[in-house]
Amino acid sequence: MNLPQLSVVMPVYNGEKYLEEAINSVLNQTFTDYELLIIDDGSTDSSIEIIKSINDSRIRLIKNETNKGVAYTRNVGLKEAKGEYLAWMDCDDLIEPDRFEIQLKYLKENAEIGICGTALKRFGEGKPRVSREFSDPEMIKAALLFYPAIRPATAMYRMEMIRKAKLSYDTRLAVAEDYDFYLQASFHFPIKNIDPVLYHYRASEKSIMKVYSERKQQLFEFHKIIYSKAFEKMGILKQEKNYKLHYGCASTQLISSYTELTEIYNWLLYLKERNKKVELYSKNSFNKVLASIFFFVCKKSSQIGPKTFFFYLKNKNSFPSNEPHPTVKLLIRCLLFYKKF
Repeated sequence: MNLPQLSVVMPVYNGEKYLEEAINSVLNQTFTDYELLIIDDGSTDSSIEIIKSINDSRIRLIKNETNKGVAYTRNVGLKEAKGEYLAWMDCDDLIEPDRFEIQLKYLKENAEIGICGTALKRFGEGKPRVSREFSDPEMIKAALLFYPAIRPATAMYRMEMIRKAKLSYDTRLAVAEDYDFYLQASFHFPIKNIDPVLYHYRASEKSIMKVYSERKQQLFEFHKIIYSKAFEKMGILKQEKNYKLHYGCASTQLISSYTELTEIYNWLLYLKERNKKVELYSKNSFNKVLASIFFFVCKKSSQIGPKTFFFYLKNKNSFPSNEPHPTVKLLIRCLLFYKKF
């Protein structure tokens, strides 16, 4: 029996509304040598019936006995995948017909890359918009210290590298399990984002991240688990204050006091000094990412007023970067004492 080149893994939990559309988006790909591994995580709706109604020999259905959660289900996908490569697909999203063809071509031509992501277009709620992350692997690695610098559902893996690094999803994480996975992966091999929009993400109020965004303390606790692994690499003490400062950099939480703004700025300086000692990240790439994070932090601090803008002008050269940042927009936000992100 010939094994497929690619395993497409689709976790499903009560996904009946858009499931058939998502499956057809996979089955209509220009590249055809793949298996579609659908893992049902204890659905109680008609998801199983929808899957079984689609007659295609490439579909392989696995059912968790009960609802085990997304990290557990993703680990099942890693274990069961038969392909040389693995692509993720959410059960309510859509993909361009040539997604697999383009990503596979890139990975085959760039043997050093272990994970390849793409640009993503959001649709379904609000105005459609395209999201892109850094493309350079060193920039991605540095940015992963703060946030998921690869759009998880867009990713395609080279499974030989995943297995050699013994990577898996942390089942303690009800959300952000993919962020944790990519952070760990970045310490083993390069990760690349390519430019084309190949994935269409359906924004929904029912998404698990939106659910947990209302549970701020739980979300923080999950991120502490992730940050602790990065802190080990950087030689940083695992203290509550450090976790809070780092979360203040990376999360969308607004900053309401000048004291907090200066504390977070000092934390970024500290990270810069730590990296000089441990040399975990490329100096130039890390400075560019720190510059981006500093601008982001000041943007979150606009409700403090013009004081934030002048603080930014005074200190922005602490992190040398040739990356452009919309300074005029920051000034306008600060003049308006803007209180939204």
